[in-house]
Amino acid sequence: PGRDVRRAPLDSLHCDGRHVAATHASLDYLGIYSLALAPGISFINQMNKKFGHGALIPLLMGKYRQPQEENRLFMFMDLKSSTTHAENLGHLKYSAMIRDCFMDINRVLIRYQGEIYQYVGDEIVVNWLMIKRFNPVQSVDFFFAVKRRFQSRKEHYHSKYGFLPEFKAGVHSGIVTAVEVGEIKRDIAYHGDTINTAARIQQVCNQYQQSLLISGETIGKTGDQHTYDFIPIGELALRGKLKPTKIFGVQIKNDK
Repeated sequence: PGRDVRRAPLDSLHCDGRHVAATHASLDYLGIYSLALAPGISFINQMNKKFGHGALIPLLMGKYRQPQEENRLFMFMDLKSSTTHAENLGHLKYSAMIRDCFMDINRVLIRYQGEIYQYVGDEIVVNWLMIKRFNPVQSVDFFFAVKRRFQSRKEHYHSKYGFLPEFKAGVHSGIVTAVEVGEIKRDIAYHGDTINTAARIQQVCNQYQQSLLISGETIGKTGDQHTYDFIPIGELALRGKLKPTKIFGVQIKNDK
């Protein structure tokens, strides 16, 4: 027993030494593994920013090399009074303002799981894949969340640009064709009447003094909800369309 007691600390020291060495080795491997992964993670993040979350894997797998039909909702958002603002600010300051607006819209969009399709001048095109659990009301929630975001940042916009930006938007949903296009600059393009209709709806917002207009076809997919009033505008002959389209304005209930 006495001999065992004297040897115990030495055995413990050897054991602890082996444990420390093993821990260091594990940390070294972890560090090397992390360094090896870093470029890949950076690449994925950049691709997600470029094409939107969820688009990278289908692109790598070649999903869109041949045209695919998808059911999507599109929202065209355009800055109100953009020509006046551009003249007042000058092109450099105006571009900085648009950058700030799009950044704020992006920060809101993350919470509503939408995708940016395009930036066109002072217009931003947002879309959602209409999977089974998706409700088009989510796009309306997003629009009003953007308005609240700008209100919360009004001091920033007033101090830098002298006004608070406002956007108008048109919404329509339906089948589109998605296809991978380009070689030097690769992208996913969407084609079809759904996109054209959403764009045309946005273009009549000023005419009917509405910030948000949505097609009757899309409202029919929302189900029962108690947050918004959908105000009938009428059946409009939109530019480039043969048949009239039912259009509704949107207002938050009890916010009249």
